[in-house]
Amino acid sequence: MKIKELRVLILSAGEINNELAKIFGKIPSGLIPINGKPVIFRIIDKLLNEGISNISITVGYKKEILEEIITEQYKNQCKIQFVESDFEKPPGNSIKDSMNQFDEEKLLIILGDTLISNNLTELVNKGKNFVLTSNEFVKTENWCVITKNNGKLDKIFDKKLLENNNKYHALVGCYFFNNVNLLKNSFDEFKEDERLEISSIIKKIKEKEEFDSVTAQEWLDVGHLENYFSTKQFVLKTRYFNKLQFDDSGENVIKTSTNNKKLIDEINWYKQIPNDISELVPKISDSSVVQNPYIKLQYIKHPTLSELWLYGEFSSDFWKEIINELFIIIQKFKKHNHHVTKQEYNSIYFQKTQDRINELVKNNEIFKEIFEQDFIFINSKKLKNWKSMINEIKEKINIMFNEDDNCLVHGDLYFSNILYDSKKRNFKLIDPRGKWGQGIAGDIKYDIAKIRHSIVGGFDTITNGLYSAKRQGENRIEYNVFVSKNNQTIRNELDNIIERNWKLDEIKMIEGLLFISMLPLHSDNLERQLALFCIGIERLNEIFGM
Repeated sequence: MKIKELRVLILSAGEINNELAKIFGKIPSGLIPINGKPVIFRIIDKLLNEGISNISITVGYKKEILEEIITEQYKNQCKIQFVESDFEKPPGNSIKDSMNQFDEEKLLIILGDTLISNNLTELVNKGKNFVLTSNEFVKTENWCVITKNNGKLDKIFDKKLLENNNKYHALVGCYFFNNVNLLKNSFDEFKEDERLEISSIIKKIKEKEEFDSVTAQEWLDVGHLENYFSTKQFVLKTRYFNKLQFDDSGENVIKTSTNNKKLIDEINWYKQIPNDISELVPKISDSSVVQNPYIKLQYIKHPTLSELWLYGEFSSDFWKEIINELFIIIQKFKKHNHHVTKQEYNSIYFQKTQDRINELVKNNEIFKEIFEQDFIFINSKKLKNWKSMINEIKEKINIMFNEDDNCLVHGDLYFSNILYDSKKRNFKLIDPRGKWGQGIAGDIKYDIAKIRHSIVGGFDTITNGLYSAKRQGENRIEYNVFVSKNNQTIRNELDNIIERNWKLDEIKMIEGLLFISMLPLHSDNLERQLALFCIGIERLNEIFGM
């Protein structure tokens, strides 16, 4: 069949269960983040990669949040249709609520908190009704289960205790209906207000047409706490130059890298930090800095602050507390004073940034043209460009040098590198820079600016695709970054804390330099680079503007 004739319905109307809500707050189930990306994004990405773009999603619980985030993420890739459904009813009712939206003959249904690895296009192209099932036998009271007969669905049972568990396979949340009209007509056989399980619908259709039973190659149900953590392990995400693998126990990760120097710097940082700081990082069980460097670290299963910031649902008070606790950590770093030279200052803040710009314009004609401009229009506002601020930036770097701020630093203290246990209310810091200047010491304002570029700058938001940016001419760029409802309140809290202890304009300048200096590191995505450039230039103009 032609894929364009296929409609996919993702069932995501429900709310997160109570166990997971203790971690993320009360969010729609589709927004459960798996290593930085909501589960529903992973489902949609899989469909798009297979050429399937005719997608509908049922929404119910906090539907505005889910619709807004999905629309922002996929606005340039496909148009997704949303169907409102009662989230307090079983998923079969969501299917029923959706039926009048479809003109297509074929329908693929996927649960919005389930990841599967099978090639769905290949299965659909066979043109037969099918259900995906677990390979292993399961406890029948925990799952909707089936028995099989010669590759066909035989009998179906919905979460009830049955004897002989060694013959029952779980339905894993993926169903294909080759005849949508038959599916629509099946609802006539139920009472108008009946609470419908998917199993009941399949039973009705099976009376007229059979279903193939297809074994799921890999399936991950993230809707329960235990499954959520195991799923995180399975889809563990790392940066392109790093490699992580679990040891035999599954309790530690072994990190290697193609960038040996950076990894060695990181290992040395872990070895040199004092005891009160070592409590804030994963336990190190083994490492080597010779030949093929590696480090074995305790695997921390908790979500990052980035995941909570982007997809969680917490009050402003929660985030105010988080920020205050982060500054307690900052003060712990400050207790360990170290000498840093003005040369190191200049190297990190200006020379590194200028070198990165030179690297960028050497290989990118668009940014070569952008950086040649004295002025730039961002969202129609005329601003000084980099070359018009260089001398002022150099001068400010010299005068902001403060020995009292020179101490142990993490060096990359943005939200994606901060793990948070909401039950015990403690933090674990991961992926330190390793070396700031000549060693583990640096300017603590650098760490503070990293925190601010997550909260105010929206760095995590951009790296997660929740933005847009477009060049309108040689010196004009329009961009937009998704902003959460609590964002302004939290920004104010952060800046108030900064102003009580440091100079806010210095933190802003460092934040701006961070955005500019990272441009060549994002050469895989021009739109992302444009957004980062805009924020960096805007931030610098807050200090050095006209």
